[in-house]
Amino acid sequence: MAFQGAPLRSVFGLASVLGLALFATSSVGTAVVASGPPGGPRGTPVRVMIDPGHGGAAPGAAANGIVEKDINLTVALRLRELLELDTLDTSGGGEWDVRMTRETDVTVSLTERSTMANAWPADRFLSIHHNGFTDPAADGTITFSFANGTTSAALRDVIHQEIVAALGLDDRGTAAANFHVLRETTMPAVLTEAGFLTSPSDAAILMMPASIEAQARAEMYGLQRHYGHAPYLPTDGPTTYCTAKVASPGCVPSIGSTGTASLSSSDLVVYCTDVVSEQFGLLIWGRAELNLPLNGGTLCVGNGLRRTPVQFSYGLGGGNCSGRLELAMDSAFLNSSGMLAGEDIFCQWWFRDPALYPNPPVGLSDGLRFRVVP
Repeated sequence: MAFQGAPLRSVFGLASVLGLALFATSSVGTAVVASGPPGGPRGTPVRVMIDPGHGGAAPGAAANGIVEKDINLTVALRLRELLELDTLDTSGGGEWDVRMTRETDVTVSLTERSTMANAWPADRFLSIHHNGFTDPAADGTITFSFANGTTSAALRDVIHQEIVAALGLDDRGTAAANFHVLRETTMPAVLTEAGFLTSPSDAAILMMPASIEAQARAEMYGLQRHYGHAPYLPTDGPTTYCTAKVASPGCVPSIGSTGTASLSSSDLVVYCTDVVSEQFGLLIWGRAELNLPLNGGTLCVGNGLRRTPVQFSYGLGGGNCSGRLELAMDSAFLNSSGMLAGEDIFCQWWFRDPALYPNPPVGLSDGLRFRVVP
């Protein structure tokens, strides 16, 4: 987008950008803007229209190897993904119904953008842009609303705080602007300019994958704070934890998964590789993480430990690490096991390892944590 700005207010060094700021959760804190609306209860999602600026025949700013329409869309798609994860993750954050004015590199007019938002109608409108100017010395972050002293301005201010804290670029402050998408939308609307693509220093930071993630998180944290929620990073898929026991052939069994644990349409498969071949094993699961010494390894699962049907590792001959165990946890399995939407499940593979005798002839994988969704 062509340069829009205000006088610089503060300067952050490059070192701060390359440090923890890009990977942290909200750097601003959990304060909530007093004029912001209350967070809605679960079951009443906030309608958010995300507007990746430019697109198609309108490239926007282009410099230092970055085209604005592309980076706008990349940030917007990740923001949508984070908001969708936040909706599924009931441990914190809010509940959102998300649409976008464009999802690919297509031309969408300004009128079409505002019309889409108004016709839905959206509760909030977030337009994502990056700046450009003829002078490469122009740099920094600025965020706009149509007028000051409004709900839009309250949303603008918290999102701006989060972006500045996340990226560490020069802070150009916030301002009111007569942009079409801010003027013609009937709901509170904000337009962000995270940095200048024409600034070599800004561009070097903005093109980093960590910066894309940081900016998307910052937009989400600002929206969460605006609705009275503490900044919260939702769980982004299953994660492993705990330490596996080394098997008798010297391999380390490794737990993993594919798919999603959904009560309505689960395609989750939990597997274990590098298992001793031609042995029986089973998956154990519970509702708490544990780190307890057991049989020369570590028990990673607690709170109502349960077992699943016995599986066979197969493999290429006996006594090597070519075995594999896996269990399909379809919706029928999740429901019959009493798993509930929103809860975390912890699981671990156990298998026989006779060659360890006279030590306990038991193999144990690391642990896997996943969240059940509706």
